[in-house]
Amino acid sequence: MDIFVDVILGIIVVGAFGALSYAIKIVSVSGLLAGLVVGLTVWLFGGWSWFVLILLFHLSAAFFTKFKYKRKAKAGLAQEKGGAREWPNVMANGGFPAICAALEGLVVFLSLPGEIFLFGFIGAVATMCADTIATEVGLLSKQTPRLITHLGEKVEPGTSGGVTILGELGALIGTVIIGGGGWLLSSFGVQFTNSGTNFGVFLLIIAIVSGMLGCLVDSIIGATIQGIFKCSVCGKITEKAKHCGEKSIYQRGIAFFENNMVNFVAATIGGVIAMGLFLIII
Repeated sequence: MDIFVDVILGIIVVGAFGALSYAIKIVSVSGLLAGLVVGLTVWLFGGWSWFVLILLFHLSAAFFTKFKYKRKAKAGLAQEKGGAREWPNVMANGGFPAICAALEGLVVFLSLPGEIFLFGFIGAVATMCADTIATEVGLLSKQTPRLITHLGEKVEPGTSGGVTILGELGALIGTVIIGGGGWLLSSFGVQFTNSGTNFGVFLLIIAIVSGMLGCLVDSIIGATIQGIFKCSVCGKITEKAKHCGEKSIYQRGIAFFENNMVNFVAATIGGVIAMGLFLIII
């Protein structure tokens, strides 16, 4: 009976946030459907407290994407379609956290020692929150971005692998949002599996460390492996193989290795780092 109630409640809550996200153009139709899959997986296998953490990422990403959107759009740097996320972006960001939630649910069902997958979840979500906020805030920086692999080299705003001080501060804010959310939930008595007295502090620390390192990995992959092109119409450097309605000119990286792949790999690495830290610290 409890499971039935949890499923119904999950459908109602996750569905309500999904409908709201679509209504205010945070996600497209495909993004909405992918978000329902990720959200329900997290709710049903991780629990409502896990859902709160990934919801914090979702809302934070939406806020910073919309923040000064017109200014970013005028510079040709804003997300397309008003920042509404499509299903590939949703799955790239939420895929590994959903896997961690499902594995945690399996561990609990089998009555095995758990919590490592919670930290994988935290690390992945913190990485994606850090990366998203770093990107959106960094686009507003008055400082010229520098390539993460060659800090002496200046690059155009929006270039994959380009970093600014403002962007890095944004990344830190992203990790604190997720880690702080976990710490607050733990402080108010929410139990993440077998959480102890200092569990919230560990969540905060590991979220910050793994999130910042995962975001760093994202920038390095963006500067080295990700496919980069030049628009044959406007001459703009872009991550897209097609720009201004025409096929772009290949510049560097692996042509098919696009931004969503980078995000998924970075989220996975951030999650794995967090799991490693869990094994070392706790």
